[in-house]
Amino acid sequence: MFSLSFVFALALSQQADQPLPLLLTGNLVSEYRQNIVAPMSDTWRIQVQWLKPENEAVQAGDLVAVFDAGTIQANIERLKTSLISAQEQYKQLESQHALKVLEAEYELERRQLLLEKADIDAAVPKANLSLYDYENNQLTQQRARTELKKAGETLVTARKEQQNALYKQQLVIDKATADLAEAEKNLQNMSVYAERDGAISYSLHPWYRTKLFAGVTAQPGWQIAEVTEKQGLYVEAWVHEVDVARLQQAKQIEARFDIAPEQPFTLSLQQLAGQGEKRQAWGNALYYRAKFTAERFPINQPMLGMGLLLEAR
Repeated sequence: MFSLSFVFALALSQQADQPLPLLLTGNLVSEYRQNIVAPMSDTWRIQVQWLKPENEAVQAGDLVAVFDAGTIQANIERLKTSLISAQEQYKQLESQHALKVLEAEYELERRQLLLEKADIDAAVPKANLSLYDYENNQLTQQRARTELKKAGETLVTARKEQQNALYKQQLVIDKATADLAEAEKNLQNMSVYAERDGAISYSLHPWYRTKLFAGVTAQPGWQIAEVTEKQGLYVEAWVHEVDVARLQQAKQIEARFDIAPEQPFTLSLQQLAGQGEKRQAWGNALYYRAKFTAERFPINQPMLGMGLLLEAR
């Protein structure tokens, strides 16, 4: 009786001396995946109108997600109207300033002819005219030269005003064209197509950690779903900043699928992020993304997104 108690106490003492393992939770993900992200919109909310059923086979080029584009379509119509209006305004300004330049050119030619006539009158010798007529011809010549100079300056001003007005209006057209192109690009982003064969899985709500679904209202930048290939599978986990050193020093990492806890298997730490990130729903601490791989998984046809429990010793 004494010997059995001693052996039992010794076993408990040895177990107590062993440090507790570092426990992590992870998910099965694929190296080859396409993230479906809520696109930028002219509002801070956007509705997911349709999603391809989860875990359904996806072929490259298949439509996998559609976002609400009602406000963008209305904006495109408004921008088209603005562009047409700006182009019409350009043509109107072009006609108006062309007429002003033409009038200034005509005035310059008229003043040139008047100066030529004044020069002829002013060239008549003083002996052949009365003093009044002679001085009047000289004064008319001076006035004609002044008016010709003003007409030349008016023409230069008219051409500069024409150039500046058309340049400014062209900037308005260019901006309207760029805004329209951006809106049409955003409209194209409202429909997402698969880039490769695989399966689609829905992401978790960043606040409530529940699965997103068709009809949910999201914010631009949220990850709605991802299309993944069942190749290059690995386990992804997030490590609290205080546990990073323990994970790096671990000599053995064992994992179990949530659906098969009785089948442990060995993992290898392949990559640990060099910079931590804040996870919105987990508090203010930093978490480091860790990537683990296995030679083989104990279950047949593992599904992406399956949860695992990891023990690092």
